[in-house]
Amino acid sequence: MPLAWCWTISLLSSESQWRRKKSRKFVINVWLTTSLKQDILRHWALTAQIALNALVGYAFIKFLASNWGASAHKDAFDIAYSVPFLLMSVSGVTFLEAVITTRFSTIREGHREQANAMFSSLLSYLLVFAACVLGLTSLFAAQLTELLAPGLQASAKREVQDLIVLFMPLVVVLGVGSLLSAILTAWQAPVGTELCQLISRSGFLCGWVLFDYTPSLNGTAISLSVFGACGLLLIWIMFRRITKFHYKPRLGDATGEIRSILNQGVGLLLTAILAQAALAYLRRLGSLDGVGTIAMLSYALALIYPLSILLAKPIASVIGPRYIRYMRSGDLLSARYILLSSCAGLLFLTGSVSGMIYGHSQEVIEVILGGGEFDASVASVTGSLLKLAIWGLPAEAVSRVLLVPLLNDGRRHAVSVIYSTRYILQMGLSYTLFSWMGRNGLIWSYVVAVVLQVFLEAGYLFYVMGQKYPRTLAKTTSGA
Repeated sequence: MPLAWCWTISLLSSESQWRRKKSRKFVINVWLTTSLKQDILRHWALTAQIALNALVGYAFIKFLASNWGASAHKDAFDIAYSVPFLLMSVSGVTFLEAVITTRFSTIREGHREQANAMFSSLLSYLLVFAACVLGLTSLFAAQLTELLAPGLQASAKREVQDLIVLFMPLVVVLGVGSLLSAILTAWQAPVGTELCQLISRSGFLCGWVLFDYTPSLNGTAISLSVFGACGLLLIWIMFRRITKFHYKPRLGDATGEIRSILNQGVGLLLTAILAQAALAYLRRLGSLDGVGTIAMLSYALALIYPLSILLAKPIASVIGPRYIRYMRSGDLLSARYILLSSCAGLLFLTGSVSGMIYGHSQEVIEVILGGGEFDASVASVTGSLLKLAIWGLPAEAVSRVLLVPLLNDGRRHAVSVIYSTRYILQMGLSYTLFSWMGRNGLIWSYVVAVVLQVFLEAGYLFYVMGQKYPRTLAKTTSGA
């Protein structure tokens, strides 16, 4: 985290110096400009929130590892806990956040009634969707369990069914929380989409750490749902105070803005579903490998996500908006400079971290998760999986930085195609490599797919820049 912070600040400084030299306009105290200070303050608030979420996420994984290790109970928990996120992907809210933020940023000034109506309609649609999936999932929990984890033992499958029902409130919590966070971002409020999940896990962990309270798996699910609802209530209070919106239930009077969001979100919806399907298929194959494989896969991959967030999101939160401003103003050279500089520095940073973890993967796992039910044999197998998975970290981090420039291009279906290609390839490779390499093949399918995604993203961005640069140069020449 300090490295990511220092790199972002140094990048902003070097970019300011480069632009100053390019334009031959030497401005004193560039660091004191209002826009830069606002960027840094907002960046710091989001960075602190991301760091806290990563710390709490680690503590939560540590709790699960200490109490259930790589047992059939942990396999059951992982399958059930993935269902709310799978259902959330079907709603499309996760991938539509960028579209929603862009729309509300456009109409927030001077069109408050229109923005309020759009918010009410979106929330109504989301609540109706959540009510439908809650009912259907509770009715067909047994069939869903068989689909997601056919290799589990009968007792573990019954445990999954009970946990799925208990986790259903998280569908509402995560869905509504993501919607409110996306709108708050348009008001430049530093509220990350992970805040609901952060509060959900924090409240639960406080009981474990302070009072030595260790609930059963069912008690864990209930606690996460209850504290998640508390987090949603907190975000709702912040949302009302900042936006001054009032919710008015409505379904029939969807505006053209909402239809535009839904039209843009068709491809993103497919991508979100494929993303969760790829993970679900990985767990499905893991259940066929034997008891504990799902748990060990989850431990190894769970370390990649927070690391990529910690290293990339602070950079992306500042670089992304500045890239957009340069592209809209026609300053393609500055846009290309800041994009290349951030990606090059991030590659070096994540590559160094990956190399260090690769050389000491088992020691890292033992330090982070060791103890209790997570014994040396589990650490050895999980460490061997992490040794492979860690090479997906550089690609995951760079992909997070490239996402905002990709969405800024306006052709969001290109983003859908790139991401969908990654997840389809991952599922195909999982099927092929699992029969050849076992659980290691599942990790390799993830690494190869995410690396291909980054190459496609970078290639598309440079193609777009190559198309726009001649037109900008022609305008500059004619203007001169």
